[in-house]
Amino acid sequence: MRLGTWCRKHRYLRFALYTLPILIVWFVLSIYPHLEVIPLSLYKWSPMSKNKEFVGLFYYKMLFTHQWTETKRYIVNTLLYVLYLFVIQTVLALLLALILQKNTRPNKFFRALFFLPMVFSSVMVSLTWSYMYDPNLGIINNILGSLGVDGYPGHSFFKPDTMAILCIVIVHIWANIGYPITIYTSGLQTISNDLYEAAKIDGCNIWQNFWRITFPLLLPTLLRTTMLTLTTGAMAYDYVLMMGSRMTMVSFDTWASAIYKGITLDTNYGMVSAKSVLLFILMVAICVAQYLATKKAEDAYLG
Repeated sequence: MRLGTWCRKHRYLRFALYTLPILIVWFVLSIYPHLEVIPLSLYKWSPMSKNKEFVGLFYYKMLFTHQWTETKRYIVNTLLYVLYLFVIQTVLALLLALILQKNTRPNKFFRALFFLPMVFSSVMVSLTWSYMYDPNLGIINNILGSLGVDGYPGHSFFKPDTMAILCIVIVHIWANIGYPITIYTSGLQTISNDLYEAAKIDGCNIWQNFWRITFPLLLPTLLRTTMLTLTTGAMAYDYVLMMGSRMTMVSFDTWASAIYKGITLDTNYGMVSAKSVLLFILMVAICVAQYLATKKAEDAYLG
């Protein structure tokens, strides 16, 4: 009897004990290696040598003094990438989910069609779109040229830099939009049709239904999915590398792609570690801003 009473009082402790082994493995294999980057950023070191020279905050100072031009460019490009991805993918995925929410055969087909690019590797997607964006041989240039648009073919989609980032984000969205569509569609299907029937009786139109029923009830799903979108955009590097910058330094590199190049082209891993720490700080700032916006929006719409 006493044992049963103790178990009921400490049931949360039991759950913690059950999950403790996997939490230990998760910390050792995932969290600890990430935290190890912080002290590594204080040393001048190379994986090819056992010698480590303590330099303190030297690399952080370099990033904000001698290399400030590059640092500012990486930050601006990363924020542009995140902004483009957040706005375009969220609006487009929500619009498509609203169109495809009913479980009809055509809708199921198009849902699968939008989800299909997610099974392709980012390398294959990037190379395919690189050929499509080609100034002379690309299908996009040739189609626009056949329609009589001046400057096509021969137009470079990667100039200016802001346009290059937008073109890369479009490819990112094309390859990954199936996931948010699936999540939004599932969220829309949990909303009872009785609410829409009651609104119809009250004379509400489609726009009023969206803002007074659909959007408030879908808001928790929408905001948590957009948080994943923001973090994915901040860490994006594969499409940037494969579609334009390759292994050379170009002006539309994001912070993550600059870190990747530092790992592959530079033996000074102290600087790379410092950049990784700053990217982590940037992502934390983005996540905190998203959390505050989420809480404020939920309080405003859901009370």
